[in-house]
Amino acid sequence: EARFPVEGRDIRLVGEKTVTGNSRSQGGKGFAPMLEGQQAKSMIDLDRDLQFQQRMLDVLDARTKATLHNVANQNVAGFKRYVVQFEDLLKQAEAEGQSVDDVLPVTQRDQSGPPGQNNVVLMEELAMLGKTSLLHDLMSRRVGSYFSTLNKAINGR
Repeated sequence: EARFPVEGRDIRLVGEKTVTGNSRSQGGKGFAPMLEGQQAKSMIDLDRDLQFQQRMLDVLDARTKATLHNVANQNVAGFKRYVVQFEDLLKQAEAEGQSVDDVLPVTQRDQSGPPGQNNVVLMEELAMLGKTSLLHDLMSRRVGSYFSTLNKAINGR
């Protein structure tokens, strides 16, 4: 069993699938309970968008930790790298008409390569870290922009 703690969540690899537990005090519904029964007047569902951005930051955090774990074990004989799947699961859920709100990341072992041989390629892992870093920066800026807009609305500036 491998653990990848992500802020507010504990992601554990159990066999070939992950089990996630949410420890956030506000729960998984955000502001939804406060808005029940109210008609949405906005064209953009800001709460849903914010929840998606938070989920993406959690996915990127898990992917970074898995990649760093792979790099740390690059010289261990027989080590099989971890991969975090999310985008493909999101596309699959959308194509099947399922709710994308219920899609969670899955951390799996990449069993490619001969048994007993390490399958970590350092350059691929470093490229993944670079891509993850850029996406994390983008999502952080989006979340920051959301709260900046709220701050302007509250303070009138």
